[in-house]
Amino acid sequence: MLAALNQHVGWLAEPAARVTANEAVPQQRAAFAFIATGTGQERRYLLQWNAKWEMFNLIGGKVENGKGDEDSFTRAIRRELEEEMGLKGPDECYIVRELQQIQVRQFSYRERILKEYHFRLFEVEIFPTLPPMNGARPNYAARWLSTGRENIFVAAAEVEKLRTQSGRSISPTTRYILQELGELSP
Repeated sequence: MLAALNQHVGWLAEPAARVTANEAVPQQRAAFAFIATGTGQERRYLLQWNAKWEMFNLIGGKVENGKGDEDSFTRAIRRELEEEMGLKGPDECYIVRELQQIQVRQFSYRERILKEYHFRLFEVEIFPTLPPMNGARPNYAARWLSTGRENIFVAAAEVEKLRTQSGRSISPTTRYILQELGELSP
């Protein structure tokens, strides 16, 4: 089973990060917002630039009790939406529902170790009282959804290639999560 797990996460883990059966693996819990617009070929996903990783990723972050999360993924995603996008309250953003829980063992590039992650994904609507956006409007609006971080809507093809149209990196974790949600082909 361990060999199968190492093979499954091989695209996320560096070869030196393989785990032996007796080795303890640190755990981390995180909440992510699934924010999408459009359908079919017009479907786009909201990502945010992470300067530390030098990649775009889904908006969200760790469950941090020191910041008031109290072991709650829902509190964590609300806090992250406010911290990372400046959005709060039902007029600005609305957590529609929890979509899925994902557990995966992958390499942490920041900490340079293999970790066990427990992700919870939440469908989030931003500005739910405004009419739906289409065409170039989502990227124009995304620029204003930030507290100093860059946001962008990307197409499925960009996530699959792990590159934006302008050539900037998208995290493999984003692709994996969108595959698990059935938004992208595995």
